[in-house]
Amino acid sequence: MDPILSCQWFDQQGEWELTVRHNGSEWELLASAPSWSESLPFAGPDEVRRLAQAFLDLPAEPEPYEFEWTLSRTEFARTEQERTLFATLAVGLDPDDGHRPYLAYQSSHHLGGNASLGLEVICEDPPVDHLRAQAHAFLTNCPGPPPLRP
Repeated sequence: MDPILSCQWFDQQGEWELTVRHNGSEWELLASAPSWSESLPFAGPDEVRRLAQAFLDLPAEPEPYEFEWTLSRTEFARTEQERTLFATLAVGLDPDDGHRPYLAYQSSHHLGGNASLGLEVICEDPPVDHLRAQAHAFLTNCPGPPPLRP
């Protein structure tokens, strides 16, 4: 079984998900809303380790905290129909909302000279203990060099 870091939740609209998983030889981020989903390459195992460490390091006390990743995928490269999907994944404590923990994903689509907003998936108050347990299991099962901290 491939180690994953995943957060799923439900609301009145349906099921939402943010998951980093191993897909064959690549790591990918899946962002899913009730009506649509996107997946993007998530660098390599070192970045997954950094994400896991970000979950473990979420402060228990209110204080500024945020880790952010920028991801992209280009389709139909070097053609007139070249499209690029850019996205940001963030893990942090919201300073404008009592330092509540959150996971946030926002994408944008670029086609030629035009850009449009894509999918937004935000989990307020994620199950921090569950994410820390997944992160600990991942780091235990997928050891490597310690993650670099910004």
